[in-house]
Amino acid sequence: MEPEMNSSAFGFKNIRARTRRERTNLKDRVALEKQRLTERVGYSARLNQANTHDSSSGLTTCPENGAGYLSNADRFHSDTSGEEYLQRQEKVARKQRALEFRKNQGITREEDRWNRIDQLKKAEEERVQKLREAGIKAKKNESGVAYNITNLQYMENDSGKVQQYSDDLVRYRAKVRTQNLVTKGDTRVGYNIISGTGRDPMTPPEQVNPPEVIRTGRARLNRGLIG
Repeated sequence: MEPEMNSSAFGFKNIRARTRRERTNLKDRVALEKQRLTERVGYSARLNQANTHDSSSGLTTCPENGAGYLSNADRFHSDTSGEEYLQRQEKVARKQRALEFRKNQGITREEDRWNRIDQLKKAEEERVQKLREAGIKAKKNESGVAYNITNLQYMENDSGKVQQYSDDLVRYRAKVRTQNLVTKGDTRVGYNIISGTGRDPMTPPEQVNPPEVIRTGRARLNRGLIG
């Protein structure tokens, strides 16, 4: 402990004399060491000063808020078998939790997989239903003509009526052409110039009337069908 110094009016430093108690304490080795410890500088010294004990009992005891504090009930606890049993129970419980977690993960994963399968199946059914309604795939098995190729009967629909009308037009034109060839390619007399026999007068072919589907405009006649 350094003696206290006071400055005089003339600039001299006056040192206060130590008392008898202070001089006695300087002879005490324990007090001297404590004084030297408190007067140390540096990081280690500051760390030691911050963690020094208030009394000598702090060397064997720890405050309740200290990191090494342990109550007497815990310090004198001797049920080691019970502690081992609790550790085994905790290990079993941790394993059970892990198994339960994996089980729940598997259930969720399977549910998601089946939901995806159901969605794909539903989408496929909707696609097939749309194709059925549109009739796109059915056209592969549909005949390219409007009549039955087995019995040569016209279909009982608009396309069959249009096909029949087109065929009737072809036959009508053939009859008209035949009549023109006979009347205009032969002589103008009313008998056969080779055999001399008379000829029957030719009647013009009956004109073909278009069906209702063509008259109303619901269907159009394909000009390629007419020969």
